[in-house]
Amino acid sequence: MILGLISDIHEDIVSLRKAIDRLDKEKCDRILCLGDIIGFSPLYYSYADTRDANACIDLIRQSCTHVVAGNHDLFSAGLVPRNNAGITYPEDWFALPLSDRMKLMEGQIWLYESEILPLLTSENTEYLRSLPESAVVETGGHNIFVSHFMYPDVTGSLRKRIDDICDYREHFWHMRKNNCILSFSGHMHKEGFEVVNGSGYQEFGFRKKRIRPTETFIGLPAVASGRNKSGAAVFNTGNFEFNAIRI
Repeated sequence: MILGLISDIHEDIVSLRKAIDRLDKEKCDRILCLGDIIGFSPLYYSYADTRDANACIDLIRQSCTHVVAGNHDLFSAGLVPRNNAGITYPEDWFALPLSDRMKLMEGQIWLYESEILPLLTSENTEYLRSLPESAVVETGGHNIFVSHFMYPDVTGSLRKRIDDICDYREHFWHMRKNNCILSFSGHMHKEGFEVVNGSGYQEFGFRKKRIRPTETFIGLPAVASGRNKSGAAVFNTGNFEFNAIRI
C-alpha cells in the first residue's frame, strides 16, 4: 500500500494543491493529513493574499482518508485538547482575556497571539470539531499511529522543546500500547524529515530512505510555504521506503 502524508497546511491552498497533485502522481492508495489545516500568522507566513481556510478544509475532506487535529485546528474550532498533557483548562477558557490566559499558563502552552482567525463556514467549523486527536491506521500488515505531535501532547498544544531522545519515550510506550510499529507526526516543520528509533535520532533532507521494520517515529515536513522548505511524503508499507518530496 502507498500512503501519502501531509501536515501543517496553515491555510496555504496554493501549496496544498501542489502537494495533493504530486501525491496523486505517486499513485497513493490513501492520503493522511496530520493536522494544522488552519492557523495563519503574518509573522510566519507571507501568502496572506492567497490563503483560504475553507478551500483547504474542502480539499482535505475530498482527498484524505484519515485526518487528525492539530493545535491550530483546535484553537480555530474553540476547543481545548482532550489529550491535555497534564494542563488544566478553565471551563471559560476562550472567554478569558489574553492577559488572564497568559498568567494562568505561564508560558506552558501556545496562545496564538498573532493568529488571524479564519472566517470558516459552519460546516467546516463542525468538521474541525469532529476530528480525532490521533488515529491508528491499519494497512493490512502493520498498524501505524498518526498524530499531529507526540504523546501525551498529540495535538502539539504545549510550548515544549524536544531536546533529547528521551523526550520520545512516552510516545514509544503509547505506540506499543496500540500495537503500532510506526508513527508519523507533523508540527515541527522539518526541512525533510526526522527518524527516531532504537538506533537514535537522525535528520534527513528531501530524499528517499528505506526505514528499518522496527519501532520508528518519523517527523514530517510542512506543506505551508514558510521559513522552512515545504513538502509532503510518501510511504510504501510493502518495502518500508519513505520519500520526503519538496513541493
